[in-house]
Amino acid sequence: MSIALDGWNVPGFETRVNAGIKLAGGDMSGFGSFALSSDQGVKPGTLTVNTKIPFEQESDLALLISKAKALDENGARIIYTINNSLAQAYKIRKAKFDGELKTTEIEDKRGWQVAFKLVEVQSVSEREQQQLDGEANQNATAQATTSNDEVQNKFNEVEGP
Repeated sequence: MSIALDGWNVPGFETRVNAGIKLAGGDMSGFGSFALSSDQGVKPGTLTVNTKIPFEQESDLALLISKAKALDENGARIIYTINNSLAQAYKIRKAKFDGELKTTEIEDKRGWQVAFKLVEVQSVSEREQQQLDGEANQNATAQATTSNDEVQNKFNEVEGP
């Protein structure tokens, strides 16, 4: 199964892509025998990629490593648009490298075994939460004023020595 990052196909052969999401919850059963749990949302998805790159394609390996290490102008890891059918099934559209990119030499195949993980950013859950937060901020009414400003203004109004 192939995978592309911003239209660039990850090099190699026998490429395997695994995907997963964590459905977070907490045990609330306490000391009783009830099976209570809390729903704590859907966490960002992850893609684990394993591929084999021939020794002759060392430049492809070097480019993959540079993409993993790439930073934007703010010093954050680059976010890539993902093109892969499994990622599409999980609705993972954008991701960045996370954790370790590991390369192991495999003599019998005359190449390297490369493994890395991509973690979803701007997930559907994140976008929904941002929309909810934005709506909440629009509907919120200011409850308090800064009393410090009011006191300072009163002092400024008073004339005297």
